[in-house]
Amino acid sequence: MMKTRARERSLAGGLSESRLPEFTPEEIQRIKGTHDYFGLNHYTSVLAFPITIPPEFQDYEADKEVAVISDRAWIESGSPWLRITPFGFRKLLKFIKDNYGNPPIYVTENGVSERGEVDLNDAHRSYYYENYINQALKARLVDGADVRGYTAWSLMDNFEWLAGYSERFGLFYVNFSDTSLPRIPKASASRYATIIKCNGFPDPASGPHECLKPDGKIPSTAAPGTTTPVDFLGLALLAEDAEVALYVLFAFVLVGAVSIIFAVYMLMKTTKQVKKQTKHDGKSEGRRSSSLITPHTRE
Repeated sequence: MMKTRARERSLAGGLSESRLPEFTPEEIQRIKGTHDYFGLNHYTSVLAFPITIPPEFQDYEADKEVAVISDRAWIESGSPWLRITPFGFRKLLKFIKDNYGNPPIYVTENGVSERGEVDLNDAHRSYYYENYINQALKARLVDGADVRGYTAWSLMDNFEWLAGYSERFGLFYVNFSDTSLPRIPKASASRYATIIKCNGFPDPASGPHECLKPDGKIPSTAAPGTTTPVDFLGLALLAEDAEVALYVLFAFVLVGAVSIIFAVYMLMKTTKQVKKQTKHDGKSEGRRSSSLITPHTRE
């Protein structure tokens, strides 16, 4: 399709041949069937509609004679050109199967970005991978596409072409302001690891799957919101209870400290008053003794 469109527009624009170099029949025969697999980089899908562009415009965009838009209901990302559209991924894989002889397909890039304030709880990325990988599985198991491999883009945040470091695609956050460049896993890293470990999505109705058992043990069935007990002063408490206990202990310590300060203050105040009263009583007794002395006269 691309080579046909380029040739037609090149001739319509007054050129003697296509701007896109064409293979000779001998070259076509030589390379036919020599591919090992179909490598696919895919991120998003768009809605396309035909437009007419005069043939004097000879470039890649004009050759397409197509305009594209995104549905505003589709979930946005950190890149203006990328919206989350997993349904388009399955359609593309089936298109490759139907039009290119069902070659082995390796998805070499697939992922979603964010920008702005760093948030390690990247729920949109977990949603992206869950749904895109699920559509790839449907393309293989239902549509018959020969999908053999999948690679997420990307393992960690990096330099994204013209966007630089402003758009982050990584499963791991990288702090580029720190010279040691620490890598911190985002929430999606754990979710993606689970999908890979399970090679898909175990049916919840079948109970805990082997791939979900940490260290060979069935995951805890505790009610949602509970956490692993922590040690607090020799007691095994839930994290929430330990936090409350810490606040209560701090309150007791604070009240105790205030009480001691108040007691010391009252003691010092009482002691000062007693000393003052004792000194006052001593002066009064001296004046009283002087008044009792009988004066002697000389005869």
